[in-house]
Amino acid sequence: MMMARTNNTEMLPSDTLLEVVAELCKYPKWILFSHEQPDGDTLGCGSAFFRFATRSGKSARWMGPDPIPAAYAFLPGSDQYEVAHDLSAEEGSLLVFIDTTTPERTLSVSSISGLPSVNIDHHGDNTRFATVNLVDPSAGATAELAWEILLRMGDSLSLDEAMGLYAGLVTDTGRFSYSCTTSRSHLIASDLLERGIRPELMDLLLYCNLTPQALRLRGRAFSRLDYDPDRGIAYTWLSKSDFEETGADFSETEGLSSDLLRIRDSQFSALLVENNASVRVSLRSRGKISAADVAHRHGGGGHPNAAGMRLPLPIERAIDLFKEEMLESHG
Repeated sequence: MMMARTNNTEMLPSDTLLEVVAELCKYPKWILFSHEQPDGDTLGCGSAFFRFATRSGKSARWMGPDPIPAAYAFLPGSDQYEVAHDLSAEEGSLLVFIDTTTPERTLSVSSISGLPSVNIDHHGDNTRFATVNLVDPSAGATAELAWEILLRMGDSLSLDEAMGLYAGLVTDTGRFSYSCTTSRSHLIASDLLERGIRPELMDLLLYCNLTPQALRLRGRAFSRLDYDPDRGIAYTWLSKSDFEETGADFSETEGLSSDLLRIRDSQFSALLVENNASVRVSLRSRGKISAADVAHRHGGGGHPNAAGMRLPLPIERAIDLFKEEMLESHG
């Protein structure tokens, strides 16, 4: 879905975008869903929609299967975010799935097929599972689509909503460094700055919030770094005992896989994190290897530059599997 730019930075709307706006205007109750292991994009957009709804006199609930990481607790409305695993939606509610490729990545909603729903996302592997699906893989972040929608909802964006959208935009474009970043990304950032966003404050909130425990955890990860200079592949891992012994939270691994790409000439990175039932793998790429392609082979998903997957294996076997796959596929 390509959109042409006008002189005021807004894009010419698609029929689907206008349909999403119509659905949001129609229903007085919104239930907003963020995906599991929430990142800045799903949470930033969720915050923006939640604050807009409450400011506009609508009833809104915002929820997901995992807690909001402490690093995103500054987002407006985060204190009203609900952690849940299933839901019986009230009649007259509109389900709003944000940055979510499949409904399995968020709450289980009974009789979802019979409920009105919108699906707002920028992942190319989105399964288009809702009543109305606004999926634009050309967008650098779902926050770009949320900005398009909220601008057309009748009221100007408040600073609270701009803060959520900016957080989603910055984090999912890697501070505007990923290849998914476009001129549209920068135009939207410019618009948000005009609405009062202070970049230095947002950078402080988003990136200068590590705990001493998180730094100790990173030290363990960096000490195990395995780097292949010939192929530019870096990886490391963390065990359950690392979290227990350092006192760090699982959410404090965010950004670690991207840090591995700071190695000169690196092209691909992976962080493997052991939890109770599986190993979570965060993948990052800036070369020919697609992070999404690797993740898809193991039931995961994401973008060419950033993706994730779960391996139902012990940490030792997961590491061996990753090394074998990298050698066989990209030797």
